[in-house]
Amino acid sequence: MTSPQPPLALLPDMPDTRLLVELTSHASDLSEASHTLASALAAGESSELWLPLTSHAVTAYIRPFIHSNVRTRLDEMPEVPAVPPSMKWLHQAIRQYRNTTIAHSQSNLALPLPIVLLDDAGQATKVAPISLINQMPLAIAERFAALILAMEDAVDQATQPVLDRLHVWLRDKTAGEVMNWDPPEVVHATALEFNAGERRTPFPRFSAFWQKHLPCEERFVGEPA
Repeated sequence: MTSPQPPLALLPDMPDTRLLVELTSHASDLSEASHTLASALAAGESSELWLPLTSHAVTAYIRPFIHSNVRTRLDEMPEVPAVPPSMKWLHQAIRQYRNTTIAHSQSNLALPLPIVLLDDAGQATKVAPISLINQMPLAIAERFAALILAMEDAVDQATQPVLDRLHVWLRDKTAGEVMNWDPPEVVHATALEFNAGERRTPFPRFSAFWQKHLPCEERFVGEPA
């Protein structure tokens, strides 16, 4: 009796697969930004979730446009259409918001103040430090959603020709050849070992973090008992 063939195989390392990996990485960040911003819009501008959700959407959106040690910046990839001219002002505003407010505390959108509470006679009673924070306005968030969608479309346009070339390349590959391709490396660790200290490597290596103690019937293959 022959064993069933695995349903997936990892394409070997070559220029088009490396390009596909980079485009997929950028698409993942943009998708994260899109879904997070959609959650913010669903919660509403008055929700306590608005500020953290819009902030995270900004962080995820800008990731493709800043230096990385493992991928080319999205705006430096000749295959990807540029930010639409009508949206460049917003792209720049979002980038500045990320740099001065979300990633660093330097802008006048967040103003810490040392204040004193006064009684009815005007006498000082208590020192009370506060922060005044301007969150992203709804009008900007709605336009930001359109910007994210435009860049998702740009990445999709760049990805399709790569997929087409790889499909053509695969046509004459036999099952024997495919079975000889190297699989990704999967490393199992417990949840308390979770960390982001290692950079992504050219050869796919994935860490799977599991709860330390799972019922026997819920254990995964390869997890330590």
